Amino acid sequence: MSKKFGALAAAVMMLAVPAVGAEEKKLSIFIAYTGVDGILQEFTKDTGIEVEYLAMSSGEVLTRLRAAKGKAQADVWFGGGLDSYVAAAGEGFLEPYASPERAAYDPMFYNADGYWSGISLGAVDFVVNSEIMAKKNLPMPRSWQDLTDPVYKGEVLMATPAVSGTFYAMVWAILSAKGEEEGWKLLEGIDANVPYYSKRGAEPANKVSTGEAAIAVAPFDTGEKLKGEGYTIETAFPADGVPWYIAPVALFKSARNPEAGKALIDWVLSAKGQETLAKYTTQAPIRPGVKLAPAVQAMRDSNLVKADVVEGGAQRKRVLAAWQERFGSK
Repeated sequence: MSKKFGALAAAVMMLAVPAVGAEEKKLSIFIAYTGVDGILQEFTKDTGIEVEYLAMSSGEVLTRLRAAKGKAQADVWFGGGLDSYVAAAGEGFLEPYASPERAAYDPMFYNADGYWSGISLGAVDFVVNSEIMAKKNLPMPRSWQDLTDPVYKGEVLMATPAVSGTFYAMVWAILSAKGEEEGWKLLEGIDANVPYYSKRGAEPANKVSTGEAAIAVAPFDTGEKLKGEGYTIETAFPADGVPWYIAPVALFKSARNPEAGKALIDWVLSAKGQETLAKYTTQAPIRPGVKLAPAVQAMRDSNLVKADVVEGGAQRKRVLAAWQERFGSK
């Protein structure tokens, strides 16, 4: 759904952002991120740049780019999974931009050539409907291995990694932690309890929150958002390894308003932008010195899987082909 944000102080802020011309005061972005409304309102307030956005999983964005031969019909790509950004950069869909704000960051969190910059870290956990679990007398899952138990038949919801960058991160983390042979074996065991794979990363947790199933494998920030909205759910990090991912931002090569796009990238990487992310989402801002909420700090301190997430992006085509061969019929 597209939404537009007006800038109450646009006239005042015109002089504060001289690099952005009057004709470039509207920015179009594709986004996969929680707390987006508040974040973009703060950006507009600070810069005077109006934003319209379309919420899309990162895999959906990549599919659209390929179909349109790189003509994104947007200026900036915000959030989602790193794997699709790596693929898009390799296929010539992104415009390099090395924001000066990157000087504050560890180089592991941005592309050296400027094709993407990490803005936050996300993780994957279990979201459980407490009422459904009690009604069906199901035990709380504590590990990936637990999800292979036949007692959960039809009760585990996940999204397809072909579309959701979060779930690609999950698959890559399991393969990295277990090795390819044991990793695929574990995923096959979990698959036996999954009735179907959703097209959006947030959908499994949303369905579990309304009682359509007992357990969702979900982005950590989605579960925290649902808890804050009062749903009767619990969350748990898998004890045998927590998948994580870098949520990036990038400029499209076909951007019609590149200067406005660069302004957004600079802002979200700045101390103010990172503090704004911390205010509106439960992903973990990457810039050093940003105070984290207790739940977000707990995520950062959890048993994160040791995985090369950039290499995961490079291996995306091969891994998804193997996934399709095993589970593509669902």
